Amino acid sequence: MIVFPHARNRTHSMGGNHIAGVATPGSGAQQVELWRGSMDAGSATPPHRHDGEEVVLFLSGSGRATVDGEEVRYAAGDTLILPAHAVHQIFAETHSEFVSAMPLGGAVSLPDGTVMDLPWRA
Repeated sequence: MIVFPHARNRTHSMGGNHIAGVATPGSGAQQVELWRGSMDAGSATPPHRHDGEEVVLFLSGSGRATVDGEEVRYAAGDTLILPAHAVHQIFAETHSEFVSAMPLGGAVSLPDGTVMDLPWRA
């Protein structure tokens, strides 16, 4: 068992998205990756996909997401289950906080196949 202290989390920001890797290889995770983040009101993630399933639990806020062209809405307490390889984008209408889990180390890429460098994974 490993306890990774909250004080060691580093938050990385880009485009109104603020994310800390709270369970990554650098913190001792071996199978599952967990991120904690927030999105400023009016911000969005870039459209992207993961090569494994991603599960996002919204702790606060509201907004919408597109998943392979289908739009869904979210509110605090909702869970968004994103299938592997589904192009998705999340739009925060209000300040939103979330936790996100996926298989450890899977590729995250833009729709054109460019692999994204995610600094919070270190």
